[in-house]
Amino acid sequence: MIDPPPGGQTASMRRLCVLHHRHSEWVPALREAEPRLDIRGWHPRAEDSVDAGWLAGAEGLFCWRLPAGFLARMPALAWVQNSGAGVDHLIADPSIPAAVPITRADGQFGFWMARYVLAHLLHRAQRLDACRDAQAEGVWNPRLIPEDLWGERALVLGFGRIGRRIGEALRAIGMEVTGLVRTLRPDPDFPLATAAELPALLPDARLLVLAAPSTPATRSLLDAGLLARGSGKLLLVNVGRGDLVAPQALLAALDAGTLGHAVLDVFPEEPLPPESPLWRHPGVTVTPHHSGPSTPRAMVPDLLPNLRRFAEGLPIQDAVDRERGY
Repeated sequence: MIDPPPGGQTASMRRLCVLHHRHSEWVPALREAEPRLDIRGWHPRAEDSVDAGWLAGAEGLFCWRLPAGFLARMPALAWVQNSGAGVDHLIADPSIPAAVPITRADGQFGFWMARYVLAHLLHRAQRLDACRDAQAEGVWNPRLIPEDLWGERALVLGFGRIGRRIGEALRAIGMEVTGLVRTLRPDPDFPLATAAELPALLPDARLLVLAAPSTPATRSLLDAGLLARGSGKLLLVNVGRGDLVAPQALLAALDAGTLGHAVLDVFPEEPLPPESPLWRHPGVTVTPHHSGPSTPRAMVPDLLPNLRRFAEGLPIQDAVDRERGY
């Protein structure tokens, strides 16, 4: 538990509960950003140590996942701020009243996820694994020529702030980028297409990045039929949500040769169970949901406008649309 803020009276201050496994980092950063709030924090596994009286009067909640029954102890709840970009788990939580706004923060996720995508793409294009193998054998192999990505097609499914940043990074290394969106809109910088056009675009793609949220329209979007249309060179990178692609369909496409490799940072179940075949398949790279780390330094600037509005008793802005899922 983080102690009450030092100095001053807290009785008249609105309360924000931070329920997060890194609450010791978040509470000082949030207090510094908005000192007019009474902000206290607990680890989700230590919820029994929460001051029940203080919590009953808390109107704001900063969290990732909620322990079962926790919100029954927050009858005054008026705002939920997610600590990440994906909010499907909160939208699906029946304990959050429909009238309570849920907000998300992209922070610097676009920068981090663009870096993640580039790292894995260029690792393969530069043939670094083969170079390391040659080094281990003391072999100078001039045939290890890097792959030329200039003019290759990259598709980014989900072209909001995060997807756009990924697209900009890919364009900077010479790739031809198409953003895939729910509804077409004018874009002066990138060609856009809808997800319905993915079957026609996929055969010529070198890279497919999944950066979309989990919604009824996107769950299991990449099924066996769609993945069968890929070329053997296709690299799939999922930094969106784990349920965008069906694991068995993905493994089947790898085995059939229509998918060259899959880099997965998100999964339908996390942590990924030890018995999952994804751990052991040579065509899969597994990372522990670290493509977009949630840090105070990256996210507080995004949170600040609503922190100020909350402190002043003003309506929260930019709440997620629960029907659309983002």
